[in-house]
Parts: sequence; C-alpha cells; structure tokens
Amino acid sequence: MDREGMLNICTLENIAAPGFMPVERLHTVATAYYRKRTVGYNRLYAAMGANQEISLLVRCFNTEVPSYTQQLYVVFPNESSDNQFMVSAIQEIVEDGAVDLTLARMEEYYDLDTE
Repeated sequence: MDREGMLNICTLENIAAPGFMPVERLHTVATAYYRKRTVGYNRLYAAMGANQEISLLVRCFNTEVPSYTQQLYVVFPNESSDNQFMVSAIQEIVEDGAVDLTLARMEEYYDLDTE
C-alpha cells in the first residue's frame, strides 16, 4: 500500500447559537491515508454527462467513510492552498478494503472546526 499522506473527511456544520446568523465550518468526522489515482475515461465522461467536474480521485485505505445524508468534504491538511474539495462520488473497493472518493473543486472555502 503506497500512501501519499493523510486527509480529513468533513461535514459542514452550523456553529452559530440558535437565532443568530449561520456560521458554517467544516467538522472532521474521519481521517484516512490516501493515494491519488488517475481519473479514467469512463469516469470522466460519465461525470461530464451528469454536468459535473472531476478534479481529483483518491483511494482511502483502512477507513470507513461515514454514511451521512449531508454533503461530505475532504481537506488535505498538509497542502497550503486548494486543499478543500467536495466529495461527488464514493465507491467501495471491497477486495482492497479501500474506498475511492471522486472529488470536485469548491468555489468557496470554509474554516475548519478546531475541536
């Protein structure tokens, strides 16, 4: 297993007190080792047909991606810029005990919850 580093899997949470203007931050729900992968033509054209853009494909090892009904995000903590992505697809690789995450760039970045 060739690892490139660690990533954080996050959800977007409102941390404002009830009745106040919403303040959204990314809250880490899982961490995982990852390896970048090449986006194949089938995945690329399927995304284009669904009017989505794929920026990155990563394989996460020895982790279980939380099954949330809300949108998931990925943060690469060791990257200095462009380190936040939105998860557009999750594919389990049972024989490897891994998960492939298809990631799309975000137009707006969020603060990270430090707790």
